[in-house]
Amino acid sequence: MKEQRDIQELIFRQLVNDISDAELDKLEQWRKLSEKNEALYQRVISKEAINVSFDVYNHLNVDGAFKRVIQPEAKERKLYLNIIKYAAAISIPLLLGVAIWFMSEPTEESIRISEQIMPGSQKATVILSDGSTMELDDDEVNLLMENGQVVGRDSSNTLAYGSYKTNEIIYNTVKIPYGGEYQLQLSDGTRVWLNSGSVFKFPVNFVGKQREVSLKGEAYFEVAHLADKPFIVHTDHSNVKVYGTSFNVMSYADDKVEQVTLLEGSVGVEVNGHQTMIKPGEQAELNTATEIVEVKEVEANLYTSWVDGVFRFKNMPMKELSKKLSRWYDVDFFFANDNVSEFPFTGRIKRDADFEYFMNLIEKTTNVDVSIDGRTVLVKETK
Repeated sequence: MKEQRDIQELIFRQLVNDISDAELDKLEQWRKLSEKNEALYQRVISKEAINVSFDVYNHLNVDGAFKRVIQPEAKERKLYLNIIKYAAAISIPLLLGVAIWFMSEPTEESIRISEQIMPGSQKATVILSDGSTMELDDDEVNLLMENGQVVGRDSSNTLAYGSYKTNEIIYNTVKIPYGGEYQLQLSDGTRVWLNSGSVFKFPVNFVGKQREVSLKGEAYFEVAHLADKPFIVHTDHSNVKVYGTSFNVMSYADDKVEQVTLLEGSVGVEVNGHQTMIKPGEQAELNTATEIVEVKEVEANLYTSWVDGVFRFKNMPMKELSKKLSRWYDVDFFFANDNVSEFPFTGRIKRDADFEYFMNLIEKTTNVDVSIDGRTVLVKETK
């Protein structure tokens, strides 16, 4: 335990540039002792770990966190509090993050599990108008052909469609599996980011007075501005009409609500012939059972950060959080009771974080225990 505390403090000193040559040499020697030590060191100093440390600190009870995470005896607790007192003028959350990372060091079993449950990646299936399919991933370049002509090119994790001169509307469909995501550029220049478990149907070239596409799942749009040719996103429950704007649509079949979140421009959400307008920083939330639309101000980046490779959550109930993680990591969540499913979680983490680490973070900042068996995750209240 003493050696562990010494190494924690040395890493903390290095992170805040307050380490002597002798201390740095001691830290280097410890890193060289084993691959395990080096792996742990890299976990602690990663940008991801530091970012999460600050988010954790901002949203938890520090004293309570140390009780749950470190659980020291009285004498040991006094030592930790002395270290914190020393660090207060520099960076309390950084030290807390270092301690949490050490105390949540994965066992061999948890490492085996995390290797099995990997974060999502760039992958999709394209269904052409003739019913043929093509698998896309982040390793290959593909050409899409329609009637002997090239209509799209897959490269740099983006499927881009060019100009295809025809008066006939020819549709392609892109399906994103659980554990996948992909980007598209439509023939008009509109960019679309598709999230896990989504199905997106669109014409290879827009014909007529409107640009119409269909979505099941979640997508972020940056619509090319064409004032005389509105862009319409059809879902199972609404029509989202725009002219040139940035917005996010979440419309999964297993959700009870559909959400349209606007970053820039102006959007109208039409339900049963009635249109509701929203402004930047607002969200139209449709109750799919009652078909009632509620407009509210939101922190838009909580709903769009996934496009930038980051999960951001603010007081999100565990049952809602679990849906997002189920789609991204392709796992199944179960809750011991309804009470646990309502526990709120706040935090920020990269989408490429390993699953075991994410579960450790949830355990340390929320009053829950997480058990993993294969691809099944059980969440229960900490006793």
